[in-house]
Amino acid sequence: MDFLYMIESPEVSENIPTPQKGRDYYLEGLALGREGRHEDALLAFSAALLVDPNHTRAWSAMGFNLGKLGRYNEEIECCEKAISLDPDCVDAWNFKAFALGMLGRFENKVECCERALEIDCENAAAWNNKGVALGMLGKFEAEIHCCDRALELRPRYLSAWVNRGYAFGKLKWYEEEIICYDRALRIYPFYFSALAKKGIALTNLKRYREAIDILDRALFIDPQHAKSLYRKGLSLSMLKKHEEAIPCLEKALQFDPTIADAWVVMSNSCFMLGRLEESARAFDQAYYIDASEVRTGIVKGLSLLKLGKIDDALRCFSEVFGILLR
Repeated sequence: MDFLYMIESPEVSENIPTPQKGRDYYLEGLALGREGRHEDALLAFSAALLVDPNHTRAWSAMGFNLGKLGRYNEEIECCEKAISLDPDCVDAWNFKAFALGMLGRFENKVECCERALEIDCENAAAWNNKGVALGMLGKFEAEIHCCDRALELRPRYLSAWVNRGYAFGKLKWYEEEIICYDRALRIYPFYFSALAKKGIALTNLKRYREAIDILDRALFIDPQHAKSLYRKGLSLSMLKKHEEAIPCLEKALQFDPTIADAWVVMSNSCFMLGRLEESARAFDQAYYIDASEVRTGIVKGLSLLKLGKIDDALRCFSEVFGILLR
């Protein structure tokens, strides 16, 4: 495997028993990973596995750090190696589930989470991961159920509170969505995901002044977050503050020019200020993006129908319909 680094460590005393060497390298890798030094962590785990190729936890941890580097196929390989050594390694099942989700393989992710829960039915991470996968499959009420179970086990589980809120939002239950984000923010007031998503929920409720306050808090943490910038621009536009909205929307589109809704709001704000040429250019950009997304969505939906994946196909066509309504 190309991710198993062949290294020599002459500084390690030959008098240290081999199992101890492997354990030391493994613990070093864990410490490096916690510091965000994932490349260095891979070197330590590789050293542990050169000493002991059957070190299940080192394989699992190697996979986790590969995932942090965006190397999801390799993460899956490592997790499968760990599982082959110990089929009851819950961490390996959870890390593999995460990687499958990042690759868009949500049905496989659900299967992994269910296997983890067969081993440990009180594993909060597995419940949360399963909920995320079900949500991505459009099963939002099932996602809420999984998040509820995760939160019974870990009441301060930030990710589960945010995922629960997201599922409520997809069901358009925005008040319940905001309650979830508030619970997360009570635990950690600087949790970016909860701030950004709460701001979006507030715009959906047309509570634009509150939305701007929350989105400003999110943008203080990440000034380049395009969706927060767009929602702030939208809120300013809806409050008829078009002169303030346009620079905000321009910044959002600088970081992500594919947000068609931002181009639409930009077009409207420019129109209201009499900047007609800019309004027309912005509208053209939105139309171009929408037309491309409609074509892609229809082709994908038809392909899924041919494969017999009816639910996935319906989700694609629903997204296309939403674009056309815009």
